[in-house]
Amino acid sequence: MFSIWTILRIIFSLIFTLCCIYFTQFISAIEAKKKCPLSEGWRITNGKVLGSLLMIIGIVNIFVPANKFLSTLPIIGSSYVVLFILILFSELFIINRLSININDSNNSKCKIKGYDFLIDYFSKKTFNECIYITLVISILFFYL
Repeated sequence: MFSIWTILRIIFSLIFTLCCIYFTQFISAIEAKKKCPLSEGWRITNGKVLGSLLMIIGIVNIFVPANKFLSTLPIIGSSYVVLFILILFSELFIINRLSININDSNNSKCKIKGYDFLIDYFSKKTFNECIYITLVISILFFYL
């Protein structure tokens, strides 16, 4: 009924969507802590918007292989791919910066329970590693 590639695309899109939901909830949890200096600013606002946008793209890709179709269009496809990569990198970079700043001694009021794995994972990542993660996810997202 379904090919193995279709099943892999659906599973990957589902995991991608769940990760974007987790990222958005993490950013919303930081925003909810009013005493936290990180609860305001461009990272919170843009992180929530970009996470929600990526979540919508993931949900659409579960039901329709929109990425394969849009990436094959001549001018629109290349713009879509570049825009997706920029949005994904921006989201990962925002999560990275928030994770690093939460571990700072000035932001001790910003500790959030339930997101320890995310904070530990992204606080150890560098700028280059965010680029590599973005490229791997983008390649998987457009070729599955």
